[in-house]
Amino acid sequence: MRNSPPASFSQLNITQRNKGAFAALLGEAHQYLVTGLLMRLGFFVSVITVRGGSFDLIVPVYENLAQDKEKIVLIRAQVRTMKQSLRFIGGVRAGVDRIYLPQIKGYKYTPKHNDLIIGVDQSTLDLYLVPTRYIERWGNSVSKSKLQPLKNNWQILLNWNDDFLSQLESRL
Repeated sequence: MRNSPPASFSQLNITQRNKGAFAALLGEAHQYLVTGLLMRLGFFVSVITVRGGSFDLIVPVYENLAQDKEKIVLIRAQVRTMKQSLRFIGGVRAGVDRIYLPQIKGYKYTPKHNDLIIGVDQSTLDLYLVPTRYIERWGNSVSKSKLQPLKNNWQILLNWNDDFLSQLESRL
């Protein structure tokens, strides 16, 4: 008997879990994937073990790696699953224990909540690194086609400074 070929990244929920339960599981999986990918790039990553906060990871990034390897900034990162767009709303939970209270529980992320939103494209596993300071001028979500300059852009983590981030923002 032949083994089935490995599942591609685009195949999801082949076990046919409940949609809400699967959404929670997928979010957890993406958080672990992002953690592993950032570690593979050489970053130390701390995972926040308490659920329900406005960030999932603490990542020490460089203010300007080329000039000073010692200048490190700790940033708070939120991992979000995305399809065609990246949502910037927190405070609502997927999964079987979710309770939605429209206009009460949810909120749009600001730099008060976290520093970086990391969107994980659920089909390709590409990472979209969106500094939270960028999203103020956008609505509650933005199309991934508008985020192309941020796709797998590791320079953001190597140049976390106002000059670099402002120049990059002007390209969006």
